[in-house]
Amino acid sequence: MAYKIEDMNHPVYCLYCGDEIPIGRPDKKFCCKDCKNRWHNRKKYQHRGVMEQRVLRILERNHGILDKLLRLGVNSLDRLTLVGLGYNPEYVTSYRKSGVHHQYACFDIHYEQTPTRIKKIVRTTLESDADEE
Repeated sequence: MAYKIEDMNHPVYCLYCGDEIPIGRPDKKFCCKDCKNRWHNRKKYQHRGVMEQRVLRILERNHGILDKLLRLGVNSLDRLTLVGLGYNPEYVTSYRKSGVHHQYACFDIHYEQTPTRIKKIVRTTLESDADEE
């Protein structure tokens, strides 16, 4: 493959640090291996941040729905009705199996889940050191 001579007259800059790439192929994107690795790592972690934000939004929506149910005095609900309200049962902050019961939590709200119902919805309170004094 032959490169055009006129392309080599235009300066090429590193995508990561912005320094001019002095020699090499005209389509070279990075000045060194370190810059190449740093650029790809940053790109990967930015994607991770987007994924974390997506999961947190779903968890916050789930918590808001459970919180609203608690304020209305509802402590048991059909699972399909809950999903119809926008709740996503695939996203929880903790899970524990106690005997035959499956206990889930979304932050400070805990509940038990059967194949058809969500029941025993309760909020747990954390006691701070100031409350103990």
